[in-house]
Amino acid sequence: MKKFFLFSAIFFFLAGAGHSQFQLGGSYENDIAFVIRPGGSPTLADVNRLRLKVDYDPGSNFTVHLEPRYYCLIKTEDIPLIGVTDMDKVVWDRYYAKAFLPLLSVTAGKQRIAWGTGYIWNPTDIFNTYVLSFAITDEEKINVEAVRLEIPLGQASGLDGWVLTGPSQKKGLRAKATLGLFDLGLSYVDRADGTSQAGLDFAGDAWLFGVRGEVVVLSGSRQMLVMLGSDYTFDNGVGLSAEYFYNGLGQSRSANYDWTSYYAGAIPALARDYLYLGTNKILDELTTVNFSLLANLNDESFIFYPSYARSLAQNLDIYLQASIVGGRVGSEFYPPPSQDPTGFAGSKLLLMKVKYSF
Repeated sequence: MKKFFLFSAIFFFLAGAGHSQFQLGGSYENDIAFVIRPGGSPTLADVNRLRLKVDYDPGSNFTVHLEPRYYCLIKTEDIPLIGVTDMDKVVWDRYYAKAFLPLLSVTAGKQRIAWGTGYIWNPTDIFNTYVLSFAITDEEKINVEAVRLEIPLGQASGLDGWVLTGPSQKKGLRAKATLGLFDLGLSYVDRADGTSQAGLDFAGDAWLFGVRGEVVVLSGSRQMLVMLGSDYTFDNGVGLSAEYFYNGLGQSRSANYDWTSYYAGAIPALARDYLYLGTNKILDELTTVNFSLLANLNDESFIFYPSYARSLAQNLDIYLQASIVGGRVGSEFYPPPSQDPTGFAGSKLLLMKVKYSF
């Protein structure tokens, strides 16, 4: 913790001393989580998240980005909150250098690579495919060490390729272009385990609706992963969103769920058919409400996630959220005790977040 504050102080001093090559930013977030387990036992936790973002721009064609973070969890007992890992130590969440060359840009280091057009499911993105929490922000998603090349071929077209560094030699290439009112992408990923995947993603407008989709074909199993989604906004500002996900690696009966492969990350989800429904409304310039429902159509379990967000002041926001799990014991969102080593699956969650950005 002392090292983190020393690191922060040095860069704040450089920025305050007029070193325009340095750009400082970050956030502090306090999350108070109240968890009620299926048996009725309540647990309270307080998560403190401190994140610093530093950009060093020695020239117009080169930048260095550093993003350390420090998380501290005060709890009555260990709570397996999604996205809360590496407690009580400084973690270099992202660190990369990016060069802008005449024909391409090169990014090397720990970075986020996000492909696809889905809000909930991204089959074409092997790093951020599926998370059982609407509270996870982009900042908390997976970062990977890679070398990435991006080649623009027009205003809305180009090539995007990456190679992971380290033991894993996964490789990916995506070509994107525009056709009429649609943005299209074709991708290929060598998964470095003898298998590969080919993908298609699209997003655009059809009549009054926004539409999006992703299709992936896996070489090893010859199975398909499909996401189809749509959005519509009424004149009164109420927005609707829906996504359907077909998981060719999943099962239609809960008795056949492959829990071992699921926990090992070999399959993105247990079941075969999923549906997401969401609605949001901007009440005023400072306030937004959202209601989200994620349903497993095969075992009829679900997660209901209402959310309220309000800006209290410049750069200061508060969020009130809840997660309510429904379904029978043995379903995906309410697993049997033998598949719940934490004892928290199926819990109800109440969450209050206060975030200050600087």
